[in-house]
Parts: sequence; C-alpha cells; structure tokens
Amino acid sequence: MRVAVLTIVLLFITGLGVLTGLDLARNGVTVVGILAILILVLFLVGIVGALRQPPRE
Repeated sequence: MRVAVLTIVLLFITGLGVLTGLDLARNGVTVVGILAILILVLFLVGIVGALRQPPRE
C-alpha cells in the first residue's frame, strides 16, 4: 500500500513540476514561480520522506 501511495505522490509532484516548468518557460522567472518551486520541494521532502520510513512496531 505504501508503494502505491508513494507512486501516486511522485506522479502528482512530477505533474506539478512539469506545469511549473512550462509556466517558467512561458512567463520567465517570477515570484510565483519561485514560490511554486519551493512548495514542490517541501512536498517532495516531507511526503516522500515520511512514506519511505518504515512504520513503527
């Protein structure tokens, strides 16, 4: 179950990353683009880090 959730989360973060990259390519570097990248990094570190830890017994 954890692998399935991790896969879905990675696909979601990848999709948001692609959309952010397209926005940066179209509109250039903006404050909103930088904030989007920071939020994606927070998602990646927090969610993926939590899902990779084995459950406590």
